[in-house]
Amino acid sequence: MTVFCRLPLRFLSSLGRSFGALFLAVGLGGVAPAMAAEVDDSKMAIYDDVRFVAHLADLPADLGWMRENEKPMMLFFHASYCSYCKKIDEEFLIPMRLDPDYQGRMIIRRVQIDSDDRFIGVDGNWKQPAAFADELDVRGVPYVLFFSPDGERIGEITGAAPGFYNHYLDRNVDRAERCAKDMVQAECREFIDQPGLK
Repeated sequence: MTVFCRLPLRFLSSLGRSFGALFLAVGLGGVAPAMAAEVDDSKMAIYDDVRFVAHLADLPADLGWMRENEKPMMLFFHASYCSYCKKIDEEFLIPMRLDPDYQGRMIIRRVQIDSDDRFIGVDGNWKQPAAFADELDVRGVPYVLFFSPDGERIGEITGAAPGFYNHYLDRNVDRAERCAKDMVQAECREFIDQPGLK
């Protein structure tokens, strides 16, 4: 069974994220679990000043590195109130971030949709996480997207299916790695009509 937290992103944008997050927390019984603690940076790889895992900060710089190195990006959308996000983070993403078998194959970026932290978008302008998620048709969290070095969507994992998550993760990482080198393959074109990093 896949579990997915639905988000009224347009509603949150119109109310303002602060009030919207408070409204959601109250509506969920006041439960707002924090995301898992960040992993010690010294245990994660850094490639030429680009961290293997980081919060999304500078999309043009990341895309430049991806193109230069023919590596894909995994983008993890999460929210502070999402218990399923915390579960995926603790049981799959933190171990993955520390596993040398994954390092060097891609970069991982995190986007907390209910955060006020901004980042530099492809166009060089500041972006808000909720608006960015909306542009990419992210309708719930946890949501994982994979992108080619040219910013094309090449995979996704929606919701949380803990029993099969490793399978979904490995399958998408393998595909993203293949597609980063050759987008002509049919499997790389499956998401061509979906929004990308443009």
